[in-house]
Amino acid sequence: MRRGVFTSAEHWARLPPLQRYLTEIRAVVATRTREPLISHQSAAAVWGIPLAEVWPATVHVLAPPASRARSKNGVTVHRCDVPDTDIVDIDGMLVTSPARTLLDLARTTTFATAVVAIDHALNPRRASPRVFLTKEVLTEKLGESSSARGLVRANRAISFGRPNADNPGESLSRVAIFELGFPDPLLQTCHRNPRGGNYFTDFEWPAYRLIGEFDGHGKYLKDEFLRGLTPGEAVTREKIREDNLRAEGNGMARWGPSDVRQRQSLARILTTAGLPARR
Repeated sequence: MRRGVFTSAEHWARLPPLQRYLTEIRAVVATRTREPLISHQSAAAVWGIPLAEVWPATVHVLAPPASRARSKNGVTVHRCDVPDTDIVDIDGMLVTSPARTLLDLARTTTFATAVVAIDHALNPRRASPRVFLTKEVLTEKLGESSSARGLVRANRAISFGRPNADNPGESLSRVAIFELGFPDPLLQTCHRNPRGGNYFTDFEWPAYRLIGEFDGHGKYLKDEFLRGLTPGEAVTREKIREDNLRAEGNGMARWGPSDVRQRQSLARILTTAGLPARR
């Protein structure tokens, strides 16, 4: 992998993308002359913070402004001063704190990537206790920065962040909905289940009596969704759920990852369902 760091082809082939990237990060840490400070997308990987895109091809590190370190050989170097409070030791690696990692992403990556990461950290059901934080913490941390670089884009991403997006697909959907000019939806609205309990909708526009659902890959295959049911039983349960929500007088719009990527497809779905674009 790097000079003096090896793995077998069989082991590498079995690793999912995130584990491959984490292995690359550890290889960089093991072979640097000075202990590096892992940052940006690489710090997000270590903290378990998802990104909107695939994991990068390089490992990101922070170095002091006077450092002679250069971006090369699969390592991307960012230069800036970092206070000790922004540095955390995780399993023998120095990593930027969750708040610092999110702000670095918000300053330097796309709006969509920043929102996916921030939404994750704001959600107490998704983020680990070490990663979970609030908008107030992020805003205060951003205000402490002495650099104006990326300040406006970071503030924009923080303001857009929501604590109740259930997964990256929902965060990306909300970014697309906003950038297509549609009204801002409510998230995780509660509806009574006639059979007992409650339903929670992914997106909802009460003024237009419209519910939106993001159907990600494997929705009817993942254990956390199936909860002991077979895929067929889960599909039947979802059909009953949709019938009950429609009985309340709601329209339904469904889309998947490909519709979010091909935004005109998502626009057609929402427009056909009766949702007007405001701009």
